[in-house]
Amino acid sequence: MLSAAFTFVLSEQVLGEYRAVLTRPNLQKLHGMAVTETDILLTDIALHAIVLEPVKDAPAAPERGDQLLWNLLAARRDLHLVTGDKLLLRAPDMKGRIMTPAEFAATI
Repeated sequence: MLSAAFTFVLSEQVLGEYRAVLTRPNLQKLHGMAVTETDILLTDIALHAIVLEPVKDAPAAPERGDQLLWNLLAARRDLHLVTGDKLLLRAPDMKGRIMTPAEFAATI
């Protein structure tokens, strides 16, 4: 993502979620970045992204906390989600649009 080796999309909501997760004290201890460093990283990621407005009438995500991803996927039919989350990988309403990191790596 930082090297812009592939095209990817984000929404402001997804960036906000990234920030919320990365600035949790236990994760900050793990990755060793201060909040300002996290903000710089996310800004760099956003510079390479296509920022989309998610739709509000997307199908329900398998888990409530993943709805922001479903809303973004519903914005365009050509989007895919790369994840290791088994529940998301099995979601029938987004079949064929969810792939594992290994599957994605094989395409680039």
